[in-house]
Amino acid sequence: MGGESSERTVGEVSPLQVAGWLERGEVLLVDVREAREYEAEHIAGAMLLPLSGLDPDYFPVLPGRRVVLHCAIGKRSEAAARALAAAGREVAHMAGGLAAWKEAGLETELPLEEPRRPPLHPGQVLAREYLAPRGMDVASLAQQSGVSAARLAALLAGEGAVDSEISLRLARVFSTEPGFWMLLQVEWDLARAEAALAGEGGAPLAQAG
Repeated sequence: MGGESSERTVGEVSPLQVAGWLERGEVLLVDVREAREYEAEHIAGAMLLPLSGLDPDYFPVLPGRRVVLHCAIGKRSEAAARALAAAGREVAHMAGGLAAWKEAGLETELPLEEPRRPPLHPGQVLAREYLAPRGMDVASLAQQSGVSAARLAALLAGEGAVDSEISLRLARVFSTEPGFWMLLQVEWDLARAEAALAGEGGAPLAQAG
């Protein structure tokens, strides 16, 4: 009998019904997917409560509002709804989940893309984030790293480049990953190359010979 009661309590509603209720503030829409899924795409106004941590004793209740669960395609939300119904909660689940919501032409929220910041020259990173906070000058760094003061000065001026040896020596001084400084140099070089190509109208590199 308990199972039959749960069957009657758990209703199935369509995305269009849910959209209307959301617009009128008549529903608590609960997304039972995992956090990484929610962060990638979700319905505006939905509350995240992953099925993996669902506890009927602490499930939210808003007087005067329906409670509807949803997931990606409707399987997890139906399972969650049945578990909550068995604990005496009045809930429904959205048929077809987020996939059906999108098929109905309804909008979702996507993460905002952060504007791409141009990379810094390794010398700028060295000066701002490593030398200045430590009050370290070129002479001191040259002594500790074994890199000549002239090469370090050129690097800090944006005129020199990091090679594998400098990367390793700086890593020993500042406890960074061995390839950290080389990676900064590669990013800087690529950015300059991209800018140069863009100035040529995107023309391909000339072939040798």
